[in-house]
Amino acid sequence: MTQNFFTLLNLPEAFVVDLKKLDQHYQAIQKEIHPDRFASLNDEAKMESVKKTAQVNDAYQTLKSSVRRAEYLLHLYGFDINEEKYSAVPQDFLLQQMEWREELEVNSKNKEALEKLASEVSIKKNEKIDLLPTFFHEKNNLPDAIKLTRELNFIEKIEQHIDDALIEVS
Repeated sequence: MTQNFFTLLNLPEAFVVDLKKLDQHYQAIQKEIHPDRFASLNDEAKMESVKKTAQVNDAYQTLKSSVRRAEYLLHLYGFDINEEKYSAVPQDFLLQQMEWREELEVNSKNKEALEKLASEVSIKKNEKIDLLPTFFHEKNNLPDAIKLTRELNFIEKIEQHIDDALIEVS
């Protein structure tokens, strides 16, 4: 069984995370469990070190990202945001997604337009992320946290498509 990521990295189980402490705890654990420290031991001990390193890396990457952290917390609270019952997306958000995708398609070879779109999407993403702490505070609004986290997953996908297009035009 995998250990709770917050426990593993010695942090309180909350949406708001002290990123400096996260980095410090991660670095300290990595020094202790790095596979090089186990090079002289048997294969089983080496394999255990590799597994622990992978788990710590996964925990760190999950807790470092606001969106992944929100999804992980919801998972800990017993919600799978990918279930069908959470798939409804508000009409205005759906329209926004369609506009961004259309703009991406129309401007796929225009670096300035892509950079402008990337900036617009990033601003919208940050506005949504800023709302999450309120929804997670004392677990007082988890339905909205689920909705917002799903929206943020969509936004991250469009960001990836924009980044890919920017790489192609560079």
